[in-house]
Amino acid sequence: MKRKIISLCTILASALLLSGCKGNTSRGDLKVFQPGEYIDETLIKEFEDEYNCSVTYLTFDSNEAAVTKMSTEDYDIVTPSDYSIEQLAKQDMLLEIDWSRIEATQDNYTDFLRETLADLKSDKGDVKGFDLLKYGVPYFYGQVVIVYDANKISKEDVETEGWDIFRNPKYKNLTAYYDNPRDGFMAAEKALGYSMNTTDPKELEEAFNWVIDVRKATNSAFKTDELLSEMPQGKYALSLMYSGDAIYAMSEEDENVDLQMFAPESGTNVYIDAMVIPKNCKNVDLAYNWINFMNRHENALANSIEVGYTSPFTSVCEEITREDSENGEYADYADYYNLEYNYKNEVYRYDSQLKIKINDFWVKLKLY
Repeated sequence: MKRKIISLCTILASALLLSGCKGNTSRGDLKVFQPGEYIDETLIKEFEDEYNCSVTYLTFDSNEAAVTKMSTEDYDIVTPSDYSIEQLAKQDMLLEIDWSRIEATQDNYTDFLRETLADLKSDKGDVKGFDLLKYGVPYFYGQVVIVYDANKISKEDVETEGWDIFRNPKYKNLTAYYDNPRDGFMAAEKALGYSMNTTDPKELEEAFNWVIDVRKATNSAFKTDELLSEMPQGKYALSLMYSGDAIYAMSEEDENVDLQMFAPESGTNVYIDAMVIPKNCKNVDLAYNWINFMNRHENALANSIEVGYTSPFTSVCEEITREDSENGEYADYADYYNLEYNYKNEVYRYDSQLKIKINDFWVKLKLY
């Protein structure tokens, strides 16, 4: 998952929990479970006031942690990523979404999102499609990108080499690589012309060797959320990042740093985070109220301005990137916020055996 300043996650979660319970030590009327720093927190109080309820707002720092907690705890609304939603659906842990109760229509989704959802729903050889909208209502989406400081990294090199820029020894000691086996293998597999969901042992071995080359050629540091502050400060000049985090980093850059973002033509990972209703939900009606509240234009706009991730809704995307709009917070980053569809992009699929394999590879990688 993606967020701004993860070190504040626990503090915010505790504060919101206390405010949501309104003096009661038991859980509130609605129990929401989301990634840290993934909401305009003023919306929580507004929701409580409008529906005369209390919200217990809790956060998680990874999809895997969320799935584990959901097996032992009850929640009313959870916002995981695509592949985890697929896992939860296969484990029969989610209610199907009743779209007759959703006020915002799918016709209002951006072209990029609708095309990506259609791709995900389509069968790909032996891999059966997954209808994410059957179980989830999109909250944010984005893609994994290359972020680079144009003062230190050649734009021509980035656009010519794509993911292979991370193996260019010219940029030794300037590079950070995302410390996540899914994203790390994705870049390798796309650079090699393979699907990022491949299960072919030979292709996985080649991808592993590609990432070893990254480590050896550039002495790349393996980082995660630290990049949100370290890239704007110029500590690294080249990294893998999520697009929403990249926009945030650009908005915080020092005056001697010129961060740019690039998605290689060979394709990348597109992620969709969506609101789901677990089967052990205690208040289904209020859960639908939460979804509709977050989908309202003014709330979706405020959320996207605060978090930096791309809204599912065309109207929000247009307003937030329009120069003559009083809410045009990302007008300077319109080309980055409004993502361009690429048929070579993919969404992660849930495969328990593949997850084990690439995690094992990642452990071995740290020995090099």
